[in-house]
Amino acid sequence: MTTPSRPGASADAGEPAGTRRAGGGAGSLRVADRVVEKIAAMAAAEVPGVTGPPRRLSRRGGARRGGARWRGHARRPRVDARLEGSTARLTMTFSVRYPNPVGETAERVRGEVQERVAALAGVRVAHLDIEVPSLSPGGGEPF
Repeated sequence: MTTPSRPGASADAGEPAGTRRAGGGAGSLRVADRVVEKIAAMAAAEVPGVTGPPRRLSRRGGARRGGARWRGHARRPRVDARLEGSTARLTMTFSVRYPNPVGETAERVRGEVQERVAALAGVRVAHLDIEVPSLSPGGGEPF
């Protein structure tokens, strides 16, 4: 966050791309894209059945899937945010733990992310694309 240090000073000079300016008067608030990304990822990770996306394939160490082996899942969903004024467009990638229903889990994530980003960053999520590239090994009963 950056606020002008004296009345009449402008915080616009050198402002990084992807920030949201709010307020007026004695100061302003800028929220960077990466802040929204982190809030969204943490909110999604708290939804039962959600885990991070697959890390990547490794060609070493085994003959699974034609010589490739999955190297596990990331801890949190991957998020890309683009802010335009006080609205955001998000793209999110995560895996769903088997046997949770993918569609229902994605809708729970959508609602939680929209609510949390609005509450904590003051940014409305206008669009949220969700990609679920894989199921991860389950952890018991679905939510």
